[in-house]
Amino acid sequence: MAMSETGPAWRWWHAVVIASALLLAAGQAMLTPSWCDEIAYVDPGAQLALTGRMVSTAWLTNSPEAIWGSSNPGMPLLFAGWFKLLGFGQLQARLLFCLLHFTGVWCFFRWVRLRLDPKPWPLVLGIASALLLPSLGNAIFQARLECIAFLLCAWFLHYTYAEVRGLFVDWVAAPALGIVIMFFGLHFAGFFALAALCAFALSPSRRTFLLGAGLALGLVAGMAILWAAYVRVGIWETFVAARACHYGRVLDWVPVGWRRYAVTSDLPWLVLLAGLGLFSAIADSGRRFARSWIPWLWALGAFCFVPVLIGSVGIYYGNYSWMVALPMMLCFYFGAPSLVGRWRTAFVSILVLGLVVVSFKFGKRLPSLAKEAARRQQVTAILATFLPKDGAVAADFPLYYQLVDAGYRVYPRVKADEGLCLGFEQDHFLPKAVRGQISCVVTKKQDAAAILSGLGGEWRMSAEIPAASARQPQDDLQIFVRK
Repeated sequence: MAMSETGPAWRWWHAVVIASALLLAAGQAMLTPSWCDEIAYVDPGAQLALTGRMVSTAWLTNSPEAIWGSSNPGMPLLFAGWFKLLGFGQLQARLLFCLLHFTGVWCFFRWVRLRLDPKPWPLVLGIASALLLPSLGNAIFQARLECIAFLLCAWFLHYTYAEVRGLFVDWVAAPALGIVIMFFGLHFAGFFALAALCAFALSPSRRTFLLGAGLALGLVAGMAILWAAYVRVGIWETFVAARACHYGRVLDWVPVGWRRYAVTSDLPWLVLLAGLGLFSAIADSGRRFARSWIPWLWALGAFCFVPVLIGSVGIYYGNYSWMVALPMMLCFYFGAPSLVGRWRTAFVSILVLGLVVVSFKFGKRLPSLAKEAARRQQVTAILATFLPKDGAVAADFPLYYQLVDAGYRVYPRVKADEGLCLGFEQDHFLPKAVRGQISCVVTKKQDAAAILSGLGGEWRMSAEIPAASARQPQDDLQIFVRK
């Protein structure tokens, strides 16, 4: 990228800061311990790849016998094929999460470049933000199916705003998007329905209406296909119960409140960013988008209604913030080309300063993450001295990859979370027959008493591994063996 293209707003040290932040973010993404939501989507696919049966002990049923059907099947099926190709492990799983996210970011900003024609500096900063900011890049560090959010949004934008017309676009691509959305998560459906309404407001034409109708048709078709497949294998009731349990946590307006509009630390900044882009677009009378205020409709609709809608049927938290952050980012790009001169220089410098802060946070975390990774390897080394392969282990989620890779059967959920999912009885979380098979427990010191009590029987502590930080003795890992 030549200096002549970017002018004084872009300096070589800006590029150095962004490159450093991305490298540190990649290191953190690879070292961050696995967590419950990540394993919930990885485990069914891993079991399908390793055993040929789509079962999972990481979900609510915690049964190695029942076919898994607690959620939409898109991510587990992707992981099954991925693990068949590359083998099983934390690195392989994180590579797929990152690959999906990076591919989506590339497709999204390719559309931005072709359609909105911004200068290089906002494009580069936008890509960096999509990989680093909590509300946009959270799927890399807190791995979940939101890693496909950018990809789905790029698909939606391409076929909604593209100038290409034809039978394929109107009646194949849009319905196919609806089917894909339904196979990856029910929460995607509501977001893209809202986006389709705003797209029609932006360009109220017969073609936009037909594209929206095609998307709706795809959503219905996807639900029908999912129903037929789950009924055929006898797990439709499991799927309904698992999804319906979230509706038992309805939140009224007061708990949603204003704090829901700042579930990640950068959302207020993105709101300011979108407002700046919108103001710049409206103030520039020479813009080719005469109705520049309308893109705000999608962002405003998402900002006002997504927290309320998601909160009213379940819970709205940081992993859903992309539904607000992506429209805000688009609003900025509608006005970014209007920022010139000193305004542009000051704005870029402020953004890069923010990336310096983000890089500092990433760098500060890396040593402790490396110690945690070494501690997890130490656990598997200890277990190898007395526990045979295929032994049953009740262990915390961060140990999942290492234990499964070592050949153990892992049960990360050994007791019910009271009040979490009202559609399941206590015994569904760990069948009594399975409890008796567990011969080893690896858990934090603070959780040991509750877990051992839930499993029953007599246990003795075999080893204790200190926490990575002496200031957190409650995180000491303890290994128990059944007497």
